[in-house]
Amino acid sequence: MLEADMKSGIKHIVILGAGNVGTHLAWAFREHGFNIAQIVGRSEAAVAALAKDVGADHTTSFSEIKKGHGLYILALPDHAMEEVLPKLGLTNELLVHTSGSMPLENLKAYSENIGVFYPLQTFSRKRKVDFKEIPILLEANSMDNEDRLLDLGKSISNNVRVVDSAQRQSIHIAAVFASNFTNHMYEVARQILDVHKMDFDLLLPLIRETASKAAMLGPAKSQTGPASREDMETIARHLQALGGNPGARELYKRITQNIIDQSVKSDDKL
Repeated sequence: MLEADMKSGIKHIVILGAGNVGTHLAWAFREHGFNIAQIVGRSEAAVAALAKDVGADHTTSFSEIKKGHGLYILALPDHAMEEVLPKLGLTNELLVHTSGSMPLENLKAYSENIGVFYPLQTFSRKRKVDFKEIPILLEANSMDNEDRLLDLGKSISNNVRVVDSAQRQSIHIAAVFASNFTNHMYEVARQILDVHKMDFDLLLPLIRETASKAAMLGPAKSQTGPASREDMETIARHLQALGGNPGARELYKRITQNIIDQSVKSDDKL
């Protein structure tokens, strides 16, 4: 028996979904000694490629998944899970999803043993990540299932925590602000520079230092810029320069006002 199996009691894993999350989980579990029994997904090319990577069987039919294995991981978008779940035909197998926002109870009609295994990270198929650094947020419908998922999570990550559905949703919303929205701001910045034929690379040292300061000092103490010092003359010049880009101009106005409002609240606490 593999060491990974002995720790979690899970011998075989079926992964439903061959997208970014499913791909990275399959790689991570395979690298840490788990057997990936089957990859299930809609895209024949994606499913076959991932199955080959991890030495698994595969199918594009969710009604043809292998039964009787230790763990079934739903690595699918929320709307797709609602469509797929009734097709699984599971009974007491451990069924978990990887969603940041779907409540645990949404699985209760589909198996007696359910849980959540949510890796808090942004994934792209072409970019490898170190799972040891990724927080894994867990939830389960029993202490036994929670213990199994804790052991499973600790086999690939050094940061595993149990949170409830409400906490996980708050974390997911925070992650959207910290990652998805921030990345969109990078694209807005790139477009502004592109108008004047300047490279996005100019901003990389600034981006790295901003992230480093936020990690060291906290975001509130790291905030700089014209909004934080209420430099209305500079703000007005920026808004005028953005006149030809109404989307970016509106973003600038709203975020500037929010920073000013936050600064006022902080001052009130002094």
